[in-house]
Amino acid sequence: MDELLLKTAQELSSRQAGGHGDRWGVLTGGVDAVLGNLKMIVEKSEWWDIGLVDKVDIQAAVADGEPSCFPLLYTGQKKGASKTGAVSLYVQNQETKELALWSAYPFFGDGVEIEGVVDQLLLHPNRVEATLEIGMENGTLITAFDPFFCQSRALYRLGQVYRFSLSALAYSMNPAGPIEKRIDDPDEIRRYRAREAWAERHGQWTKENELAALAAWQPQTPEDLAPIRFDIGGGTVLIPSSNGFSDDALYLGEVVQVKTDAARMLETNFWRVDVVVLRSEVMGTLTLPIYVSENLLEGEWRPRVGEHVTGNAWLQAYPKAVL
Repeated sequence: MDELLLKTAQELSSRQAGGHGDRWGVLTGGVDAVLGNLKMIVEKSEWWDIGLVDKVDIQAAVADGEPSCFPLLYTGQKKGASKTGAVSLYVQNQETKELALWSAYPFFGDGVEIEGVVDQLLLHPNRVEATLEIGMENGTLITAFDPFFCQSRALYRLGQVYRFSLSALAYSMNPAGPIEKRIDDPDEIRRYRAREAWAERHGQWTKENELAALAAWQPQTPEDLAPIRFDIGGGTVLIPSSNGFSDDALYLGEVVQVKTDAARMLETNFWRVDVVVLRSEVMGTLTLPIYVSENLLEGEWRPRVGEHVTGNAWLQAYPKAVL
């Protein structure tokens, strides 16, 4: 458990990591709302004691060649009044000691708590941002951006369990109509059937079980290899987006709670819509708090408790405790 994941991280390309323009694009006024307020954000941001940090470990990482970086948070409110705002990352030049703004993105600190290990650390090209692949005990794999990675990067170790705060920023949210899923590819059919059988026999399935599950499963009838069709319109889904970045996801699920005006950022109101994105007898339930800006809600429609919604979102998870 001593292996520092920062040393074995998978390094993403710029295309894989992406930028934050789409995230700021959900604001009223889009990216221009940020650029027009950048001076205020810089001047009124504060250092917050959010998440985990170990100064000794960070100093060792910087001495080993990692950038010296720290995050500031702008909420537009008194310190401690809100956990929603703009995070700015500042990197210090080790020779001149001057600070430079390297990145900025929206942050939603009130999320749902989950526990898991970091199976993989996906390092962004600037080395002060990263996406985490979090493996939960029930076999669920969550891929989410760590908004405070620059201060927690020296804490992540192989096999260590952490408690995370998980939330999401919606790019879109709409009522979910009938959605038919079809699996035609023979290899995908085998993988699906093998995962299903493995989970039923062992109580869960993870990526590490893929080869063993495929080796253990054999078709009993021709129907076992027939194309699979099912309607997921009333179901639950949380999967990586096929046309987004590594921490973007497609979600589908039932609304169990709605908070209007749950957060405010740069003159934009956000609703918090809690959506059940996983409901399984084997793997349990996962409810994801999704923050959606009011201006994304089209026409007269508004999400309601009991309704199924779908869309795309950016997932965030930051560590709150080492377990």
